Amino acid sequence: GNFTATDVEGALAELATGSTDDQALSLAAGNILTLEDGGTVDLTPYLDNTDDQQITAFSLDNTTDVLTLTLENGGTQTVDLSGVSTDDQTATEVSVTDAAGNFTATDVEGALAELATGSTDDQFDDEVSLRTPIDMDEGGESSPTNETTVQEVINAIAPITSKAARIFYPPSIEVDASTTGTQIIDLYAQYNAQFGSPLRSSSGAPTAIPTYASTDLYYYVTYADPSVFDTTSTTGPTAMSITADGKLTITVDALPSDYNTLINVVFVVK
Repeated sequence: GNFTATDVEGALAELATGSTDDQALSLAAGNILTLEDGGTVDLTPYLDNTDDQQITAFSLDNTTDVLTLTLENGGTQTVDLSGVSTDDQTATEVSVTDAAGNFTATDVEGALAELATGSTDDQFDDEVSLRTPIDMDEGGESSPTNETTVQEVINAIAPITSKAARIFYPPSIEVDASTTGTQIIDLYAQYNAQFGSPLRSSSGAPTAIPTYASTDLYYYVTYADPSVFDTTSTTGPTAMSITADGKLTITVDALPSDYNTLINVVFVVK
C-alpha cells in the first residue's frame, strides 16, 4: 500500500512529478529515521559532532529536500536529501487500482502494458458514455430525449429490433384453387427456392438472398378467403394446419368467383 494514487491517471501524474510515496517519517532512539511502511536510516554519520549527541527533533523541507535535525544541545544540522530516492520500489511492486477495483493491472508495469494493448478498463455498459448523444427511439417517446450511454442505446433499440425485424412476408406463390379438395403446400421450400435464386439483383449484390433454416421460423396464416377455404374447422380432414417445418395443409371447399381470392402467410424468426 505504499503508492498513493488510486487510478492510472493519478499514478502517472505522481510519477511525472517524481513523488512516488507519501509515507510519514518518524525519529526513533539512536538517531534512527524510520519510514512509515518500512525502511530505516541511521542519521548519526550525517552529524558533524563528536560528543554523540542525540537528535531531539527534525523537519523536512519538501521544496528543497533538506532535512533539518535539532540536536539535544539546541544546535541544528542539515542534511541534503535531494539526491536520495525516497522509495526503492520497482514498477512491479506498485499496485494500480481504482476505488471500485475496476482496473485489472496489479502493478505499474502491468498497467502500462494494458494501456499499450488498448485494454484499459472493464467498465459496464452504463459507465461508457457516447461521444455524441443521439436519440435512437424518437418515434416511441412522447418527449424525445437523447441517449447518452451504451446501456441507454441498447435499451432504446432492443424493442425495435426484437419485433419489427423478426416478422416478414414470404414471396408470392401460386395456389391451385381450380378444383376442390385438400392439398399440401411446402411454404418453406417455396420461400427458400425463390430467395435462393432471385430472377434479378442489383449491381454488386450477392447471387442469393440470405435465408433462415426451416427450424428458425414460425409459420402463420393471417387470412384466408372463407368462401373458398375451410377457415372454421380446427380438427378433421378439411382443417387448415401448418407443421413446424412449414408445410401448410389447406382444403378448397368451393371454387373462387374471381381472381381476387387471397391467403396471407407470415414468417416470424424464432
